[in-house]
Amino acid sequence: MFESVKSALGGSGVAVEDGGLILISETATTSASGLLTHFLASGVTNSHPVCFLTMQHTWGHYCNIGSKLGFNLKQHSDQSTIKVIEGLKLLNEVLDGGIEDIEDHPFAFILKTCEDPLRNLYKLIKQTVQPWRDDCKYFLIIIENITSLLNLGIQTKDIAIFSHYCKNLIHIGPNNASDSLIVVTRDDEKDEDASSLTKIISHSAVMHMSLRGLSSGLSREVHGDLKITVFNGLGPHQCLPVVHYFQFKLEDKNMKLFAPGTSANVL
Repeated sequence: MFESVKSALGGSGVAVEDGGLILISETATTSASGLLTHFLASGVTNSHPVCFLTMQHTWGHYCNIGSKLGFNLKQHSDQSTIKVIEGLKLLNEVLDGGIEDIEDHPFAFILKTCEDPLRNLYKLIKQTVQPWRDDCKYFLIIIENITSLLNLGIQTKDIAIFSHYCKNLIHIGPNNASDSLIVVTRDDEKDEDASSLTKIISHSAVMHMSLRGLSSGLSREVHGDLKITVFNGLGPHQCLPVVHYFQFKLEDKNMKLFAPGTSANVL
């Protein structure tokens, strides 16, 4: 885990174990891989099972990052502590024509018109987490770059509905603690659909972690800005969200967060 990320989350007043939907948005010049690896490592460290849907990178990509941090994510996958749904592999199965009957395939919408194009993908996620739901285990669902579905011809409203149904899979446990759903989007001002989808999902989130590149351009000591917005779901609707600002630097074995203007090149 990244200690500075853990500290920032703790300071925001939101603990992952409190449950709910956490939205992470990245841009073309930033990557959420570091934060996702943090949540994966946090899950396995605390013996929480994880369902991980990859849509942008391969599972091997995260295993390589995890090995640098001292976490054998592949071993956890072999032991079913982490259950991985590899979107790129499922997509290739359909495109390669290796599946004779695609009726129930998660990516059947590639070759046929479907009224609910993401129904099969949702059913696969539900099937994956159902044993944990039945055992009342706390679990995490992580969906990597859900906006990539826009590039496959899925409409914004269908992805929003899919996100809503996935959120309904997380439930209130015996101690009033909810499971967690972590969704990553690509928030690009030049992509109206992706930006709109990010805003829609944020309305259901307890926290939004927004990664942005520096407006001044690349820097050796600062790789970007991180804005953490915490929404008060228990308060009246007029309550304003609490916002925390950080800058970050990605290192080989760490994601370092610090207050704006306090990087090593400034101090």
